[in-house]
This record gives sequence, structure tokens and C-alpha cells, in this order.
Amino acid sequence: MAPDPDKLLDRVRKLLALAGSPNVHEAALAAARAQALIEDHRLHGLLAAQDEAAAEPLGTGEEAPLEVTRRPRKWKRVLAARLAEVNGCVAWTAREGREERLLLAGRAEDRQAVAAIWDWLVQRIEWASATEGAGRDRAWHEAFRVGAAEVVAQRLAQARLQARQGLVDEAGPAALAVVDARLAARQAAVERFVAERLRLKPGRGMSLDARAWEAGRAAGARLPLAPGEG
Repeated sequence: MAPDPDKLLDRVRKLLALAGSPNVHEAALAAARAQALIEDHRLHGLLAAQDEAAAEPLGTGEEAPLEVTRRPRKWKRVLAARLAEVNGCVAWTAREGREERLLLAGRAEDRQAVAAIWDWLVQRIEWASATEGAGRDRAWHEAFRVGAAEVVAQRLAQARLQARQGLVDEAGPAALAVVDARLAARQAAVERFVAERLRLKPGRGMSLDARAWEAGRAAGARLPLAPGEG
């Protein structure tokens, strides 16, 4: 990211705070704008960087979990994994006594970008589930939220692509080539760190209510995540 990441995160939080409506469609639009803002900041920072070796060191994120709970939810793991991927991190879980900690490994600036929209997005997906699944059982809501989380994250990734196109329009294809090389190096470093430091085991497959999952994906697909949609 460019200098002054604290200013970026402050802008993201203010943007989301202004979109405090319980309307999930308006909320999703704000989330996409926040992700585009984060990505634009990241790309310009990488373009301006002089020395990647001096970049912020990697960490396990254990000092700042996204969530600590005795009742972990599959859909939150899915959402965390997808948001982490979009922002150059890796989501992982660790048991501590009877509690599970949902964590992000990577650079602090990237982990903070995910955290800036995490709670806000979680609340909106829960609202969508409650609205469309009144009277449904817990399994239905779990599957619905997994589907919604997957599609919302996919569409936030589209906002990331839009930021990349914006860089091309502003600085040309050569600038994007420079940024892509630096992004690849950063991602490779994260993957090495996770493999060597955490040695994570493959996750287990999920058994979900297929209809509820499809309903969640449909709900996620209806959300206007980019400026001008809806």
C-alpha cells in the first residue's frame, strides 16, 4: 500500500459508517466501493515502491483475530478465506481451549484492510439471511450465508479488477506489468511464510442444504456491488 495506510482505513471506515442503512443492497454497494478504494491504494503504493525488501514483515495475525468464539460458523470461515484471498492474506483457524480463533496471516496492512470491512459485511449477510429465511432452521441459514459470502466475495474481487483497469487507464499497461510482478512476489512470500510457519492442514468439505446455498448465491448476485449497479 501507499504511505499513510491509517488514512486509507479511516476513509474506508467513514465510507461504511455513512452506509449504515439496514438495506443490504445499499450496504453491498458501499462494501464494493471500500474494496475498490483499498485496491487502488495498494496498486499505487506498489507502483511507487522503491524496495520491496523493505516491505512490512509477515505475521500470523494471532494478536488481532477476526473472531474468537466457542461456536464457529462455516460461513464465516468461507467469508474470511475469500476476503483474505482478495487482499493478499491467508485465513486460518486455531483452537485455544474451548474457543476457536479466526485469524489472518500476511502483512499487517493487508490484514487491517480485511478487518476494516469484516464486521460490517458479516452483519449485512446476517440481515439478508434473517430477511429471506424467516422461520428456517439453523442449517438453512448456514448454507444461505455460505452461498451469499461466496458471491459477495466474488463480486468484491470484480471491484479489485476495476481498480486494476483504472491503473491502466491512468498510467498505462507498463505500470500494471510492474505492479503485477510485485504482487506476485508478495503473494509468493505469503505462501512460503504460511507453509513454513503454520503448516496448515487441508480443510474439511462442507455438507450444506443445496437449495439454501443456491438461494444465498442468488441473493449475493442481486446485490449492487459496483457504483451504478441496481
